[in-house]
Amino acid sequence: MGIQGLLPQLKPIQQPVTLRRYSGQTLAIDGYAWLHRAAHSCAMELATDQPTTKYLQFFIKRLTMLRSTFNITPYLVFDGDSINVKKETDSKRREKRQENKERGLKLWHMGDKKRSLEYFQKCVAITPEMAKCVIEYCKVQKVQYIVAPFEADAQMVYLENHGFAHGIISEDSDLLIFGCRRLITKLNDYGECIEICSDDFNHLPSKFPLCQLNREEIRMMVCLSGCDYTSGIPQVGLLTAMKLVKKFRNMDKILLSIQREGKLKIPQDFTQEYQLANFAFQFQRVFCPKSQRIVTLNVIPETLYNNKLVFQCVGKVISKQHKIKTVVEDDDDIDHDLHRLVSLGELNPYDFHK
Repeated sequence: MGIQGLLPQLKPIQQPVTLRRYSGQTLAIDGYAWLHRAAHSCAMELATDQPTTKYLQFFIKRLTMLRSTFNITPYLVFDGDSINVKKETDSKRREKRQENKERGLKLWHMGDKKRSLEYFQKCVAITPEMAKCVIEYCKVQKVQYIVAPFEADAQMVYLENHGFAHGIISEDSDLLIFGCRRLITKLNDYGECIEICSDDFNHLPSKFPLCQLNREEIRMMVCLSGCDYTSGIPQVGLLTAMKLVKKFRNMDKILLSIQREGKLKIPQDFTQEYQLANFAFQFQRVFCPKSQRIVTLNVIPETLYNNKLVFQCVGKVISKQHKIKTVVEDDDDIDHDLHRLVSLGELNPYDFHK
């Protein structure tokens, strides 16, 4: 999850804090990240298709800690449907989970319960049904929540940018690329955590001067080194990508330089991958709790209105006219009412007919 190698580079600005710092504030929480953590306690049951709600206990404990001990208002955010630009990453993860499940089941049937559990913990797939279980608890306890139309990352950054939340609790460094200002990570059961603020980028050392890059150049850097949306260029890590972006400030110039030097091989589909990733990081569709409508993380500039690629990669939405998920360019053609029911957890984000 996230950008490989990014958090270690940000170590100089990682501030050890406790949740007391956020008393009286609202924090957006990556619900699926917590579900993955919670599922470790019942990985065997989930992998062998046995009914369980043990994962709910993790949420009860954490939410009680935030609300009762630290006077924090939690705002849970759950992932919705998969987004097209991430299909290759999602496919690889599904294959890996299936592989681990098969190994775990084989060991389980051989009687090696201890080793099988290791593989079961690696194969757990979080489902909308598990999220729904937590949502029902949230309703009873009056905990704020929302199901994103697509990725929770973009939804949480939208909530932070528009004043619905003061910060984000997550283990995913991708959030900083989406524009997260205050990332709270490594949270333990005692309320101890690490805070990373984008305002502190200017305190990073000269070998990783993130403050010298604008938002577009930061996206350029992570796409070159590889992220959930691009495979990157082989043998290009974050530091190399940083040097290239600082030197050329333009992706076409970077790729031309790499080709001329001849030491690295640029994947055939990298240019298109980068273009789609660049749009997805900026304009992914989210749900606005205030207007009760599907919007984009950032406003799409008029200069891009005629660019078909933009709408192909920011998320297929429900067409008001055809009642199917498809590429929709005009916001008034989106069935915002059905998406509102998805956001409430009343309809399955993968299949809104359920």
